[in-house]
Amino acid sequence: MSIPQARNCMSIDDLEIGMSVEKIYTISHEDAVKFSEMSGDWNPAHHNEDYAANSIFKQRVAHGMFSVIQFSGLLGMDLPGLGTLWLKQSVEFLRPAFFGYEYKAVVTVVAINAENNTVTFSTECYDHDGNKIIIGEGVVKPIPEKLKQKNK
Repeated sequence: MSIPQARNCMSIDDLEIGMSVEKIYTISHEDAVKFSEMSGDWNPAHHNEDYAANSIFKQRVAHGMFSVIQFSGLLGMDLPGLGTLWLKQSVEFLRPAFFGYEYKAVVTVVAINAENNTVTFSTECYDHDGNKIIIGEGVVKPIPEKLKQKNK
């Protein structure tokens, strides 16, 4: 298997408040099965249609963390990209995600601390109607400039 290369490699000096990147993704029930195999979370709200039909959402819901993991790809591959260390993440689940729809994950630079080499991002996911389904904040350490120069 070929491992994809990061699309970006930005140090703290390359970043500016307001920079943003987004990704469109979908969640299938097959994704939920794989997630359950890895996490051990076999809640019937994700897998059992009869159970879910009697829930507050009236249908199966995707694991909320499946949307959160989209931030990992955006931060580690795009902004800042190569060499990024994800230090902290807060998350609030506002609405459920359902199988078979398109969603959008967005990370945006909201604060830069050059002294500590840390960057704070707003982290949000939206459903196909543009409603926020997840909000949060992540803190990362971008690649140090010295290491970036070695990776050029």
